[in-house]
Amino acid sequence: MRSPEPRLAVVLRALAHGLAAAAFAQPLGGARTSLAAGLGAVAGALFGARAARTPLRSVALVALAALGLFAAWLAGSFVRDGRAVAEALGPGAALGLADVVSFGLGAAALSFGLRALSARRRSWLALEGVAVTLAFVQLVVAHRQGAINRPFALADPILATGGDPTELFLFLGAATLAVLGLLLLAEARPLRLALHVGVLLVAALLVLLFTRGPGMPAVPAGGFGQSLRGDAEGDEEAERRRGEGQGEGDAETDARDQNFDFDDAPNMDNQRVPVAVVLFHDDYAPPSGVYYLRQDAHSQYNGRKLVGASDAALDRDVARRFPGARTPVTDPPPAGEGRRTVETTVALLAEHTQPFGLEAPFAFTAAQNPNPERFKRVYRVESAAQTADYRALIGREARDPDWSPEQRAHYLEGPEDPRYAELAERILADLPGPLEDDPGARAFTIAQWLGDQGKYSLRVRHADAADPTADFLFGDLTGYCVHFAHAAAFLLREAGVPARIATGYAVDEAQRAGGSALLVSGDRAHAWPEVYLAGLGWTVLDVYPQTVLDPPGPPADADLQRLLGELARGLEDLPLEEEQPAVELPAIRSLGSWSARVALGALAFALLVLYAMKGWRRLAPRVVDARRRPRAAYRAALDGLSEVRLRRRPGESREAFAARVAREAPELGPSFEALTRTHVGLAFGSRRAEGRADRALHDAAALAAARRKRFGFGLRLLGLLTPWSWITAR
Repeated sequence: MRSPEPRLAVVLRALAHGLAAAAFAQPLGGARTSLAAGLGAVAGALFGARAARTPLRSVALVALAALGLFAAWLAGSFVRDGRAVAEALGPGAALGLADVVSFGLGAAALSFGLRALSARRRSWLALEGVAVTLAFVQLVVAHRQGAINRPFALADPILATGGDPTELFLFLGAATLAVLGLLLLAEARPLRLALHVGVLLVAALLVLLFTRGPGMPAVPAGGFGQSLRGDAEGDEEAERRRGEGQGEGDAETDARDQNFDFDDAPNMDNQRVPVAVVLFHDDYAPPSGVYYLRQDAHSQYNGRKLVGASDAALDRDVARRFPGARTPVTDPPPAGEGRRTVETTVALLAEHTQPFGLEAPFAFTAAQNPNPERFKRVYRVESAAQTADYRALIGREARDPDWSPEQRAHYLEGPEDPRYAELAERILADLPGPLEDDPGARAFTIAQWLGDQGKYSLRVRHADAADPTADFLFGDLTGYCVHFAHAAAFLLREAGVPARIATGYAVDEAQRAGGSALLVSGDRAHAWPEVYLAGLGWTVLDVYPQTVLDPPGPPADADLQRLLGELARGLEDLPLEEEQPAVELPAIRSLGSWSARVALGALAFALLVLYAMKGWRRLAPRVVDARRRPRAAYRAALDGLSEVRLRRRPGESREAFAARVAREAPELGPSFEALTRTHVGLAFGSRRAEGRADRALHDAAALAAARRKRFGFGLRLLGLLTPWSWITAR
């Protein structure tokens, strides 16, 4: 068995249990339930520390804790299901009372067991720490990967006033650090214990001050999606090439394309973080059922893959710079039947190398950022979005009359491997006579064949091949969007259809759910083939594999999508839920304001616990049984003396302390010496002291009266108002 814990450590650890229980119960049952759980945990922890010093075996202590948990469940069920309570209080109040009872008793039982075991064995501190950590973690487990609106119980009141929930969660992290530190304190000396507590508070303060809080979390690097947002090394390489005198276009092409490659098993799970929100000014439904947000185009074959064109006269429908004033693209898509103008606003939550917009954007305009702490930049996009059904694309020529022969050859260049031409010919062999030379029909047939034969999976092994596309296409036909896009582009070029690869994001239309906002996350990064058709320009012709080997990702958070859409529109004051009363709430803008509120709440809870313990120690002599009354009266006397700055010194015996009190305050001497003799005598089994046990209350009352006469009202009031004075009593 471990040596007895210091009294201050016992109290601080009980306080840690109370804070953890209150944090756990808050989102589940509200403020009253949280308070009941906190108070129950404090009481259970204090009784557990006391039970650890009894002769009871550890198995018995665990049994008592289990019995307490069963009693909590039983009491909660009785209140919740009992007709008498519901009839007396009403159904709503009965449910609330059931939560208070079950959480309060349950927290008391659980804290009792954990504290009793950890007070006896140091190894059990680990389990105690895990339990406290989980209590805090469950508060913020939903607030991850950019879900700034979760958990609703904590985030909604903050967002309703224009604040940032991240600030509260930072404080919770610092509080968790401090609470865990309190659990692990094992220093017996009060001064060193106070020093350790101070270090913990400073560490928690540093977490609050130096952790970047507001704004969306950074999107992890790695995977295909990184090329859409930029890469520091790529930017540095572009600068180096400019410094060496190479063309600016070449340097930009290298920076854009160096991450657009064939990765084996790219990790897209860590990129399920919101990167942008798109606001639709017009109701638009794409014919494919997918919103394609094009950012860049790759049309130049470099012997291994398609990269950005080094010739500035090519792919001029792509914006290379973020706009200032309204900036049209150099070569907009042709206007006419089959397309319509759709306006959108894009609010970026993560840095990107260049703007993106709904398929076939023809103009970009900078817009005012309504929330700079949340969004990196905001701009408007005008797009010539496709409205024509794909069947209406049959019969169009696959050429631009303004292209030179060299430009057309650029969009038809591909690998010299003869297998591509042989496969393209085999795929197109079944086309009926009237359609065998139609570019649209040839393109659809190739895309359909790849979708039927290919299997989608991120776990592939093609990157090390000299020609990854050939390794995919003439191998197991298992890959992801980069493989399918390259295979389609190369086969289309062999079939005489100008093709390129576009990169950006692809989001299902169903995700919009009829609203005007569309949430774009990092795992929606996509590459798809595009073909050039007369009258329409570059047209999306994606491949949809019928066989998917990877499990589907989680659905988009519709509430987060709505929330970010409202923030992007500049709606700073969000409506509260209907059942909440309309109240005037002050705006919460900074880390300090929310941190101060939470800190004040924690301080108020701590003061409540300290005053409750102080009141109990003063009241105990009148309510405990006669056997325990002398010790309780002596303890209350020590608390009263501590309030007027008379405290036993380290190493000073109780008899010596009584004698010193008699010298410094003679009025207190007789009654306090009598209490001391009774307490010490009972501790050593003196029968004479047992005969004086009934006088303990009389001696304590005489001591209190003498203390009032000896010391002024101001000093006594200050001692009474000091919540920790009983901790320093020895």
